[in-house]
This record gives sequence, C-alpha cells and structure tokens, in this order.
Amino acid sequence: MKKLIVSAMVLIAAIAGCTAENTASPAGKVDMNDPHLVAVVGGEKIMDMDIDALLSEIPEQARARYASAEGKREFVRSLAEIKMLSFEAKKQGIDQSPDVKRRIDFMGEQMLARELAEITVDRIAISDEEISGYYRDNREQFSTGPRVKLRHILVDSESEAQAVLARLKKGEDFSTLASEKSRCPSSQQGGDLGWATRGMMVPEFENAAFALNKGQMSGVVKSTFGYHIIMCDDVEAARQLDLEEARDAIEQQLKGEKSEETVSALIEQAKKNHPVTLNEEYFRKAGEEAQAAPGDETPGSGQDAVDTGGQMGEE
Repeated sequence: MKKLIVSAMVLIAAIAGCTAENTASPAGKVDMNDPHLVAVVGGEKIMDMDIDALLSEIPEQARARYASAEGKREFVRSLAEIKMLSFEAKKQGIDQSPDVKRRIDFMGEQMLARELAEITVDRIAISDEEISGYYRDNREQFSTGPRVKLRHILVDSESEAQAVLARLKKGEDFSTLASEKSRCPSSQQGGDLGWATRGMMVPEFENAAFALNKGQMSGVVKSTFGYHIIMCDDVEAARQLDLEEARDAIEQQLKGEKSEETVSALIEQAKKNHPVTLNEEYFRKAGEEAQAAPGDETPGSGQDAVDTGGQMGEE
C-alpha cells in the first residue's frame, strides 16, 4: 500500500471524524458546487475548514509541502485513504475491540489535556510594566554586534587560493568566482555567509573577518577547513537595543516563564479536583517481578569479565 504521509494529528482527527460538518450523507445528494466542500468519502464530507485545521497541526517546515494546489491534493488523498481504511475497520468491528477502544480513548484524553494547557497558556497576558521592568533589569541581554556581513571562497590548497586571489585583484566578480571555485555549500549563493558575530567561526577565520572594513577583501586565510578568501560586505558596530526593539523577545521570554508556572498551577488544581490515589501494592509487586526477571543482572562485571575475556583470547 502506498505510504501515507500525514501527521499523527491527521490520523487521530480522521478517525474521530474531523468536525461536526462531516455528517454522512448519500454521495449523490451532496452539492459538489459548494465552494467549501473539498471531497466526499463514503458519503462523509471533508470541508475546507477541516483541511485548514489539520494542516495547522503539522510542523511549519512539513506544512510547506502542502502549500501548492498539488500538495493539498496529495494531503486530501492521504486523508481520504485514512478515512476509507477507518470505515473498513469499523465495518469489521475493529473499533469495538477493548484494546482499540482503550487506545482511542487515551489519544482523545491526550488531545483534551493538550488543548486545555494551550487554552490556559493563550490567556496569559504580559503587561507593559513587566516588559519595561525586565528590560531595565536585564539591559545587558539586549545588545547586538559587533557583526560583519561576509562572503568567502574556500579551496583546498594555498596555490589554488593564490590563483583565485589574483583573478579577484584583476577585477573578476567575487560571487561568480565563489560559485565557480568554492567548495563550501555557500558557493550556491555566491559565497554569501550572511551576518556573523564573534564566536560563530573558527578563530583564524574570525580574526581575519573582523579585521576587515566594509568593502575590503582579505588575503589568503588558512583554517582547519582549508584556504579562504573573505569579502566583507558590511560592518555593524555593537549597540544597545532600545525597548521597542527588545519588546517581542522580552514578551516571549516572560510568557515562556509564566507558561511553565501556569501549567504547573493547572496540574495542581486538577489534582485537587480529581485526587490521585496510587495502589502501592501494584508497585511493590512490580519491583519484585523486576528483581526476579531472568537476565536482569548486568552481564560481564568484575572477575567474570576478566575470565570471559581470557577464555575468548584462548579460543
């Protein structure tokens, strides 16, 4: 069977039935002119809101795969296959299996717990006073630079680097030569490395890069990676970010801290509302069974390890 490339959330939602809009109806009576209708599977409708909701559950990088019309078609086909197999499973009574019911119930509980936590965290508000207070107390965190914007050409030998440098000094285009000669993956972008700060590069390269002025090119620089020629496209001095520039980062930091506290408080409140009582006898028996299980001891220790090694050597 063709591999189904969908997220775990798609699988859960497909089994659960997506949304209330997905009411089963005879396929012949479905209005296929409905602009919100995406597909019909066994009389059950899949609406555009279902697809949008399911795609939002997929990590952003993976979601990009389904951005195009053909990508969405692939996604809907995968979802339809899951639904068809789900229908077949129900037809065979698999959904009535106690083990399957248990797993479906547990997945549903996981989704509800996560949704409650997310709703609770979304309600967290960070005030302007909190943001300005954090900025005032942690100004040293909000500085940038110095940094340099770089391109480079990386080759294997000094003689090759000198030959490239000679061509550059005669006026050949740096980016063109980087695309042609450099063995660094950045060659695909004309040697562009973007902005760099101290600590991001090997010392030999970093020292040479930060010694350059804007528009200046280095000589041949040797590092553990090979031989470089570095072009400095821009230089930015160190500076302190103002409050507005730092606001988003501070808000994210404070919300992250509050989120942990808020979820912990939510769990503690849930414990009060729904007390947990552990059966210690279960854990006592589990401990006894673990001790009695064969092969529990770590093999090959002490004198036994020496003897075994000796026997293997004699063989």
